[in-house]
Amino acid sequence: MKRSLIGLAISALILVFLPVAVLAEEDLTYEDAPDRALSPQALELANDLNCPICEGQSIRDSNSQLARDMRRTVQEMFDDGYTEDEIRQYFVDRYGVGILREPPKSGFFMTLWWAPVIGVAVGALLLGTFITQRRKTTARPKSDQNDHSADSVDDLTEYEQRVLRDLEDDDESLRDGRR
Repeated sequence: MKRSLIGLAISALILVFLPVAVLAEEDLTYEDAPDRALSPQALELANDLNCPICEGQSIRDSNSQLARDMRRTVQEMFDDGYTEDEIRQYFVDRYGVGILREPPKSGFFMTLWWAPVIGVAVGALLLGTFITQRRKTTARPKSDQNDHSADSVDDLTEYEQRVLRDLEDDDESLRDGRR
């Protein structure tokens, strides 16, 4: 009975640790060696290129298979005597300008760099125009109000005189009627 329990325990341990050992062996043989052999120049260039799969990561930081292949290609191209600009152009030709972590500051991309500055300037101009117009608009009604108040005083005086005449006429008619 003890032997069967010990055999069962050993079998369970083997089943538990066998997948862990296989995964550890795969990690050791999974082509990490070429990544470690990258020259400082290749690592610097790998940091300047975006990974097409991993959003926001450079091919230096990404663990995707494509990024590994791209790092290997960068190192091979350096070993073959290509310059940094030629290697960048190689990747731009294949993946587009979006592969660069810092797109060139010319052409359409210059617009992308200056658009926020232009937007703030236009916003400040519109705000200044709005405030100036608002001040002019609030200043006008006061002078218009004075003009209207002068007209309304004249109208009020005229109305008051009519009311007084009507009252006098009524008083006269009442006096005439009482006599």
